[in-house]
Amino acid sequence: MSKSKHMVLVGVIVIMQRLRAVVAAAAIVAAAMLLGSCGMPQGTGDGGTNDGTASGGERWASSLSELAQMRLDLYGEEMSGKQRAVVESVVESGEISAADYESALSDYRQCMLDLGYKEIVFVDVGKGLKVETVHQSGTAEQEMKYGEDRVACSALHSLDVETLYENQVGNVTLIKDQYDAVADCLKRDGLVDGSYTGKQFKAELDEYHDTYSPDENPGAWPYSYAQDRESDAVACKVANGITETDGTWPREQLW
Repeated sequence: MSKSKHMVLVGVIVIMQRLRAVVAAAAIVAAAMLLGSCGMPQGTGDGGTNDGTASGGERWASSLSELAQMRLDLYGEEMSGKQRAVVESVVESGEISAADYESALSDYRQCMLDLGYKEIVFVDVGKGLKVETVHQSGTAEQEMKYGEDRVACSALHSLDVETLYENQVGNVTLIKDQYDAVADCLKRDGLVDGSYTGKQFKAELDEYHDTYSPDENPGAWPYSYAQDRESDAVACKVANGITETDGTWPREQLW
């Protein structure tokens, strides 16, 4: 695993995406949540293909409006009235505001605070996207409950709003394959050339986490984009379900 400042891959968080009803998410939390940043990544359903190959141009939907309607049809009854109203507005307008996104995160935070957690801290990862920071590890029982509470509060207050906003920001054509979506985002942001592919990104991501070490071999940067543009690339990853922790992030004290 990389010794770089993005030390730990919280996973191809295609997940929490949208494994909403999944109490099993607590298992993810127990294993990976000493990270505390299961990222509510992007997600719209099953996370796309995981081999990094092209998926034949498959899309989650033809537009953000259609995706919002899909979310309503699938999960509308699980949403708070406020979150449902925002999603309904996206069906009509085809866009979602940063203010609605921020408000949804605030509601999630308050839900967790009301359950007794001492603090919920978000980190800005670029393009207006935010990720809950890492937290100080608790007991196995505490981690399990945190995972369950996190799933419940996000499903009620923020999950669908996050999904829509993340796609609007980092997956504008709603590409279904996770790695292809990141590659498309990087190309749109001018970080890589037009021939860059999702398969290429996945190979570089694997190399980054398996072998890259800035201390032992700082010249062996595995990504096609310049190393000094990593902070710009992070938002493309987060928007598409890949969240990595940063050693500079603050640490939540939940208990």
